[in-house]
Amino acid sequence: FAALDRATASWRQVPRDIVDSAVRRACNRAGMEEWEWNKTLSIACAIYRKFNEKEGYDMALDENRKTRDYLYGRLLAAADCMERFALYVSEKKRDTTSARLMQRFADRPCSTWKTIEISLTHYKSRLGGRAKKYQDVIDETMNMFESVEDFTSDRPPLSGEFLLGYHCQREALKPKKGEPESIEEDINTEEK
Repeated sequence: FAALDRATASWRQVPRDIVDSAVRRACNRAGMEEWEWNKTLSIACAIYRKFNEKEGYDMALDENRKTRDYLYGRLLAAADCMERFALYVSEKKRDTTSARLMQRFADRPCSTWKTIEISLTHYKSRLGGRAKKYQDVIDETMNMFESVEDFTSDRPPLSGEFLLGYHCQREALKPKKGEPESIEEDINTEEK
């Protein structure tokens, strides 16, 4: 039975190279259909979470987690959701800036965030009040960085934890069934 216990214990521990490979694959969205990338992201998050069980990661948004990588993931998700909503409203079909720059973001988060944030100004003005919920998440998340150096440094590159932050924040920003997609939609519903 001791040999069997050792064998099953080794099955439970995911090798580091598998974790790194899954994270890299999820960061490189190019050439994947949306459904395929969503599946890849979910698998990468699950593998990273299993590999780091002692951290106690949850697959629901942890608004109290203040680690650099998790917060950067939340920022990227809010930006991606805002741009995706703006493209949906304008009936355009293309990848968001956040999606195209995800691999670069994982390697150099601060400098890439500046590029993403600049690209959002156009969408904020186009959406008006409907951008508020996304901007609130961005502002709140930026204020959670414990030090300026955590936010302004591109080193070290982000770990797979940023994918967890991204995935959880994105899920939290999805409108629930029957819930209006924006503040304006909510106001228009109340006026009727």
